[in-house]
Amino acid sequence: MSWPKYYTNQILIPSPEGFIGIVSGWTKKEHIEELISAENKNKIGAIGQLYSKEGINYIIRNLFLNPQMTRLIVTGRDLSGSVKFLQDFLNSGTGQDIIHKEIPAEKIQDFINWFKTNSVFIPEQEIDKYLTNAKVSAQTWIPEITEFPDPAQRENIDFPSEEICFRLEDKKIADLWLKVLDRILKFGVNKMSQYSEMQRELINITTIINDENPEDPFLPDYLYFTRQDLENYYPQLMTDRIFEGVEYTYGSRFRNFNGINQIEAVIKDLKANNYSRRAIAFTWDVMKDTGNPKSPCINLVNALVQGDKVYLSTYIRSNDMYRAWPQNAFALRKVQKEIADALNLKLGKLCIISNSAHIYERDFLAASEMVEKHKPQTECVQDPRGSFELKVENGKIVASHYSPTGQFIQKFEGLTAAEIGNQIFTFISDILHALDLGKELMKAELALKNNLTYIQDREIKI
Repeated sequence: MSWPKYYTNQILIPSPEGFIGIVSGWTKKEHIEELISAENKNKIGAIGQLYSKEGINYIIRNLFLNPQMTRLIVTGRDLSGSVKFLQDFLNSGTGQDIIHKEIPAEKIQDFINWFKTNSVFIPEQEIDKYLTNAKVSAQTWIPEITEFPDPAQRENIDFPSEEICFRLEDKKIADLWLKVLDRILKFGVNKMSQYSEMQRELINITTIINDENPEDPFLPDYLYFTRQDLENYYPQLMTDRIFEGVEYTYGSRFRNFNGINQIEAVIKDLKANNYSRRAIAFTWDVMKDTGNPKSPCINLVNALVQGDKVYLSTYIRSNDMYRAWPQNAFALRKVQKEIADALNLKLGKLCIISNSAHIYERDFLAASEMVEKHKPQTECVQDPRGSFELKVENGKIVASHYSPTGQFIQKFEGLTAAEIGNQIFTFISDILHALDLGKELMKAELALKNNLTYIQDREIKI
């Protein structure tokens, strides 16, 4: 078997005979390799990054397939809490609930027992000094190779769909995320990714958040990250800092693009003319990013003012909807509030267009279980185009249209469900709302034709 088995294309192998593995958090593995002198590279068997806590599963799996890898160096930026999680896992065994069930408990304990005393957590600048003094202390850390069954995967059924542009809206990011996962699992198309891993993809999922307070975000327990993880992520969009070992951040492109703070420019433009359609900020640098495999995923934000609200639209060319979209959404809501506060205006809706909206194969099962356990059976939300009160009076079906705030707008009359439906369908955007109205209109027609009493949302007594 070639090694490593997992994430082959994302792990550097300075020396196939190396006995030390380096886990570099969010710091680019290529940057870590540059810090290592030529005479020490023969000691390094692998350098890989750890973006998420769940990535520890593949560290364990790969190390059980390479007994000669007897030591770990853990270093680099910890932007998601994954490095701290690995440290706590080794020190106290916490977090074992995320370990694949295919890895036996005794093997997990073997891993902890060995690497608890054979791992070091050190700053990047100390790596080469540590390697200079590092000696081979054991030929192998386990007596033989152990391969575990691959994690169980959800069986996908490909349902027909509109293929492109799926609109989903909810008040809270966490609730909307469950809908997103559900739609990709149901209607996504399986295709290979550029990382040699299968993905399930929908084109242009348009997500709309209408009531998330970025200062007090709704963070239910089922989210895989904490409030502190989110606070650690915010600087990637809210500041122009480029952290050591990181090529760029979205914030550095938005707030210092060749010396231009584009977010400040957006605010200045809207202060001068709140009807401006030019309040836009980009991360894409044509000179740097054309053909660049590390080009930004979030490409632009565009702010518009209507009435007393600031609306923000974002385009993301490639979006991992399981591992990245929630944090992206929370951070973008913070950017939106920054703009709104500077203009002394209210927060409008946040719209995110995720062009390649995908879930990687490694997360199929976890995403499926997340939806099954936590997504409500009925996705009940207020139709943004309003609601209808239905009555049968004066020999007609009467449909009164009200705004989401309860203000009367207009009235429709007809003799059949179809006649009313043809008049009101353009004022309906939510599918569940449409299904409910269709049911109620047929009840109203039945009551009208049979001289029965009709009361909306109640059974007809025949």
